[in-house]
Amino acid sequence: MDSIAQRAKSLEKELIETRRFFHQHPETGWFTFFTTVKIIEKLKSYGYTLKMGRDIMVADARQGVGSKEALDEALLRAKKLLCPEEYALLNVMEDGLTGVVAELDTGRPGPCVAFRFDIDAVDVTESKDLAHRPFKEGFRADIDGIAHTCGHDGHITIGLGLAKLISEHKEDFKGVFRFIFQTAEEGTRGAVAMEKAGILKGVDYLLGAHIGFQSKKSGGLICGVNNFLATSKFDVTFHGTSAHAAGAPEEGANALLAAAEAALLMHGITRHSQGITRVNVGVLRAGEGRNVIAPNAFMACETRGVTTELNAFMKEKCMNILEGVSKIHSVGYRVKDVGGTSGGDSSAFITELYEKVALESPFIEKDAIVKTCDFGACEDFAHFMQAVQNQGGQSGYMMIGAKLEAGHHNQCFDFDESCLVTGVDLFLRSAYMLSAK
Repeated sequence: MDSIAQRAKSLEKELIETRRFFHQHPETGWFTFFTTVKIIEKLKSYGYTLKMGRDIMVADARQGVGSKEALDEALLRAKKLLCPEEYALLNVMEDGLTGVVAELDTGRPGPCVAFRFDIDAVDVTESKDLAHRPFKEGFRADIDGIAHTCGHDGHITIGLGLAKLISEHKEDFKGVFRFIFQTAEEGTRGAVAMEKAGILKGVDYLLGAHIGFQSKKSGGLICGVNNFLATSKFDVTFHGTSAHAAGAPEEGANALLAAAEAALLMHGITRHSQGITRVNVGVLRAGEGRNVIAPNAFMACETRGVTTELNAFMKEKCMNILEGVSKIHSVGYRVKDVGGTSGGDSSAFITELYEKVALESPFIEKDAIVKTCDFGACEDFAHFMQAVQNQGGQSGYMMIGAKLEAGHHNQCFDFDESCLVTGVDLFLRSAYMLSAK
């Protein structure tokens, strides 16, 4: 076991404790107040320069922020978990400007290497089954309806472990290291607002990863993830006119029929010859009574495409449909964007880098290394990845193998915590390959 592996292994107990701490106190979307404060405290102790709030986020570019009531509830919960001395940081986060960007300058000329770690949980009530380890061992989520059932608690932990080791061995490196702890990855809501604030300025290499997904064996690794789907998530509200369904139907404007016709037409959009495209209307609610012409309707929709351009094609078709049905049924409508991210592929350079470090790592089984895979789904990292690639940098995404107790977003989700050491080891080896003095 070489020195890099020894450093990662020495953190094993601390990594497990950190993961379980964040697992026990999950927060969703923009409301990761407690989570951000605790990450900041760790990074400060490691000597990083920190940016928060409006310095890392264009507030108006956020999507799917949530209601004022949900904000107040999340803030109240965070304050109950924090001590009064920590409250000042909450003021910087305002109405959900959570997350943090940390930087360590070695003082020597070299590249800017950035790492991105997502920090939010999902809207799932975690299992209370005795067979579920977090419940059995006392680190289940302290709230119902929110849980770390996607592994982001592990991502936070790997990021903090990596930040600690790089700071402790700063003299080994050149250039600048930047750590992006991103909120609101779920629903692909956070990356656009952070990217617009300039957090990727000067980044030469951006590295990302996820625990599990298609790499479900501990000791395995998928080096390069490709075919991230771009996505647009939007809500549609139709406004019609109510009338008696029998006595005066001609006086009404039926929002229910407009929404129903829009949903059918959206699902009938011709797919594109140049790659994968998707559309889905996941929610449709309408009407007020059996004998009333429906004056309102709501649709929750999404489009996807294997490239940003193909996703834009699908969304444009949807917008055309909404405009058409609103005229046909004489109703008004409003579209609200609530999420979205880019598509793309990992840079071949980063895929090769991950393969090299995997072959060096004692925590990776050499016959369990997979060079590339097609994701066929969406991840907010793709927006960051494409932005770095567009400015001439290299960016890629790996899947760190971990035995899963249940699928992602399942109430029984849990993972083999040995992957925490593996993740720190792989990222640290990548840092040495890119920025060794």
